[in-house]
Amino acid sequence: MLEILLLTVLIGSVLMFVMYQLAASRVEPGTLELKKQVKFLGQELALLTERHKRTIARQTVLEQETIVVRKANRLLRGEESQRQSELARLQAELDFYSRLAGTGGEQTELAVYEMELSATDSPQVFQFILTLTQNIRRASIISGKVKIDLEGTMDDRLVTLFWSQLSAENAAEPAFRFKYFQQLEGYLTLPDQFRPTRLLVTLAVKDRRKQVSRAINWQDLMDSADRESVSDTR
Repeated sequence: MLEILLLTVLIGSVLMFVMYQLAASRVEPGTLELKKQVKFLGQELALLTERHKRTIARQTVLEQETIVVRKANRLLRGEESQRQSELARLQAELDFYSRLAGTGGEQTELAVYEMELSATDSPQVFQFILTLTQNIRRASIISGKVKIDLEGTMDDRLVTLFWSQLSAENAAEPAFRFKYFQQLEGYLTLPDQFRPTRLLVTLAVKDRRKQVSRAINWQDLMDSADRESVSDTR
């Protein structure tokens, strides 16, 4: 397009020069050769002007097509992200039921399957959902208490907070009773200036000496909560 514009300017300049020569020359303005040159240059200028207009129009169309393609790409990326999220959800469900059925190579009688945290209106309060599972092949009704402790730092000191310090006043420890799986919900309230590092979940089964424990990195819980929050806003 730049070449067309430069050529148009050049022909226009030549045309103006010829017209000037006609006006300044002592030769009669009706000289046939000069008239032919003026006519030819005028025609070339008109053609180049029209070509320049078509080029601008074509460029406008290409710009619009580019905008449409970019929008389509954004939509495709969004759909791919949703598809990946759906696959991850289905994989999580498959892992869950594989654990229950004992087809994943594990024969765990009782386990802390998952601990989920979500933020609340208060930056110091978190809602939790604790999922417990038991292998179907060895399942029988099981009951007991859940002990939740939280390790961290406060005033540059290592501190472990217990359920009585994390829960509402006089709140009893979570209790479970199930055959295959169960979800327990509640809230954890962190003191000001406390920086959590690791969550400890211990299952004390009634009439059994052996306890089941699982330690979970606090940052992993926060990262999982952030991913879930982003997925819910889509």
